[in-house]
Amino acid sequence: MAAMTKVAKLHPNATLSPTKAEIAAKYAHIDEVIGGYRAVDPDDEVGIEVILGHNYSGNIVQFPVTYRAADNATENPICTMDHSVLGERSVANAQDDPVAVQEWARIIQDEDTSAEYSTGPQRFHAYGTGGLPGEIDFLPTLTATPPEPGQLRVVDSETGTDYLAARITRL
Repeated sequence: MAAMTKVAKLHPNATLSPTKAEIAAKYAHIDEVIGGYRAVDPDDEVGIEVILGHNYSGNIVQFPVTYRAADNATENPICTMDHSVLGERSVANAQDDPVAVQEWARIIQDEDTSAEYSTGPQRFHAYGTGGLPGEIDFLPTLTATPPEPGQLRVVDSETGTDYLAARITRL
């Protein structure tokens, strides 16, 4: 597994309105946020994140999102967020954002890893298993299955569990 040299720049003291937890609850039915993982836009314009949490059944579900400056929104944003450091942000489903789709597919194909956080270690890390190009399909619920080529996997550092998070589907 190759190590991603990029670091996601986080603003831990920023005030967000609505919060990520509120957005995840409203659009992904996540009752409790437990972490996430990130990729880095090579042009440093788009924040790429997957929010992880428990749903009402206790399953670990994921919500892939992107954050852009409000004047650089995707065609179908889900909401806007006021960020005390970065200003007004447009929030979109990452599967509808070509920058995120391209970066997650690259991570899978290049057997790369998710970004490190500028604030230090995080609970969840993602890695790609290699494979051919295609379209990326994020699964709503993380599933503990054996790794196969063409997958994005997520490892929980607290439990050691290796989950299937997304896969490349052939065109």
